[in-house]
Amino acid sequence: MGQARHAEDPGRAAAARTAWAIAPGVFLAGVGGGIVFPILPLAGLATGLAPALVGVILAANRLTRVLSNPFVGHLVDRFGGKRLVVAGLVVETLVMGLYWWGLSSRAVAVLFLLGRALWGPASAGIFIGGQTLALQAGGREHRGLTAGIVRAAQSLGTPSGMVLGGLAAQWLGEADAFLVGAAASLVAALVALVRLPDHRATRAGHARRFRDLFASLQDRRVDALALLNFTGFFAVQGLLLATLELVIQARRVHWAHLAPSALAGLLMAALLAAGAVAMGFAARLSDRVPSRAGVSTAGLVLLVPGFALLAGSDRMPLLVASLVLIGLGMGILNGPLLALLGDVVPTRRGEAVGCVQLFGDMGGTLGPVVGTTAVAAFGARDPYWATAVLSLAAVPLGVWLVATERRTLVRSAVGPPPAAP
Repeated sequence: MGQARHAEDPGRAAAARTAWAIAPGVFLAGVGGGIVFPILPLAGLATGLAPALVGVILAANRLTRVLSNPFVGHLVDRFGGKRLVVAGLVVETLVMGLYWWGLSSRAVAVLFLLGRALWGPASAGIFIGGQTLALQAGGREHRGLTAGIVRAAQSLGTPSGMVLGGLAAQWLGEADAFLVGAAASLVAALVALVRLPDHRATRAGHARRFRDLFASLQDRRVDALALLNFTGFFAVQGLLLATLELVIQARRVHWAHLAPSALAGLLMAALLAAGAVAMGFAARLSDRVPSRAGVSTAGLVLLVPGFALLAGSDRMPLLVASLVLIGLGMGILNGPLLALLGDVVPTRRGEAVGCVQLFGDMGGTLGPVVGTTAVAAFGARDPYWATAVLSLAAVPLGVWLVATERRTLVRSAVGPPPAAP
């Protein structure tokens, strides 16, 4: 049935092929970043690095990505998303080589820090370039489909890398795990070079001054999307994933004799699986209904009871239910959000995606810091109540976007007013 539907709609089939060509590179960029988390801390400490320096090394990529997002978006508009995706994957291949070299070098701190610093803008090029290509490939009719596939690949990449990194280090050793990551990034770069379309924007109208990089934020609709992206990443990708193991330990949740870290990993997998399924469904749904913003807002609403249930859950079934609910909410929120940005911003989409990605990375960076500090200071319940309130406070933004989207559609249907005689 699915093949027949694609045959009847060549545009949809072509959009899906492009999205699936983008997805491996975006996914592997996240996997490569995730591989580092279970390996670098132990490898750094084993080579004599101070714990504080290891923390700085781990945080370096997030900092450089936050700083580079708007500039990378500008480069995507000037040179095309394909070039930035391929370049980012090549740099990530080289960075894995720096990690491998650092394990046997006296300059381990310099090589690890340099690698993490380079990883930030490289991953920004892949994520922003991939998302911009998805917007250009889908068009208005299939933009939800392409955006959903690419966003799902991005969301699943880093957590999958964390799991694979731990297993690869255990089975192959730390050095070979880095070589596996390098090989995966190189293959993804070659696939992207061959399969990705070369959509290039015209140079006219590009940013010429630093402040022009943020020109898309002068549109209040883009501001609302950026804040929704911040809220989702802060709550789920940041605070929740960073504190889940602490909560399991504090509440003494047990299941199948698993250690808290293993149980946390299993629960994260359930959350991410629910999010990936919901993201694909919601993104496709947004191509068929009048309001993409309405679909995203429904996901935001689901986060409220999800975090409220998590705040009060001491038993395993309720904990699973709360995380599945949060995963569904995050997926439904994120799926149409990128597609809606493509509807709102007709030109200079790379810069707009860079600005929205900037807010998401800021949320993902602040979430672990705020979450772990709050759990230590207020216990394992109050931070989740506060996150439920934060999600609820963001709902009016979604409602405003729904109303704005409806007015835009009405104006488009009516057409411009007649010229004066």
